[in-house]
Formats: sequence, structure tokens, C-alpha cells
Amino acid sequence: MAARRTRAFWLAALIVIGGALLWIGVPVGVSWLAARVTSDSVRGVLLALLAIPATMATLGWALFRLNARYEALSGSEPQRRSPPAWRRSLGEDRSGGSRAGRPRLIDISMTAWAITALVLFLVWFFGFADMRLSPLP
Repeated sequence: MAARRTRAFWLAALIVIGGALLWIGVPVGVSWLAARVTSDSVRGVLLALLAIPATMATLGWALFRLNARYEALSGSEPQRRSPPAWRRSLGEDRSGGSRAGRPRLIDISMTAWAITALVLFLVWFFGFADMRLSPLP
């Protein structure tokens, strides 16, 4: 039982660290790498615009698989798939019940890291980015 809880703990830690890597590490790392690999700034931006979503999708899929193993290991009951909130609001499911069960670890982790990445981006953009407007000719 203790070994199972230890594995569940390490899987949870990997999910949380993977969320940080997904939302912060991949965009920063791939942008930096694209700037180093290419000599032209336009090619660097294009490379980053292609590589970042592909890398994030791959890492997101891996995190989804880790979360499935974590839920199986921790004994969480599988949640039934419910229609999205926008469809429920249109009258498809008016039973009055909310989504059963507690929120999944991956949902909490992805939301928290996405908000953190957005706040860090806004702090960088408005506080530290070097924005120079070119002089008028």
C-alpha cells in the first residue's frame, strides 16, 4: 500500500512539473532554441510558431497519459463524460446536477500553470520588454 501511494505521489509531482514545463518551459525554451538555430529573425519566429504548438501537444498528450495512470493508481473513480457547459446551458441537460466528483489533478495543474504563465507574460511584456517604436522618416 505504501509503495502504491509513493508511486501516486511521484506521478502527481510529474503532472505538476509537466504542467509548468508545458505552459512556461516549452514556449520559452523553443523560442530561445529557434533564435539560436536560425540566423534570420523571421525564420526564427516561423520556426517557433510551428514548433511550440507541436511540442505542447505532444507534452500534453504525455501528461494526459500520466494522469490516467495516476487516477488508476490513486483509486479515483472515473468521471462520466458530461456535455460542455455551453451545451448544458442550451437545455440539453437541465437536471440541475453539477459535475460529479472532485476536480482532477491535471485540470487543477493545467489551469494554475496557464494562469501563472499568463501573469508572467503580462509582467514581462509591460514591465521588461524593450519596445521601441521606429522613428518616422
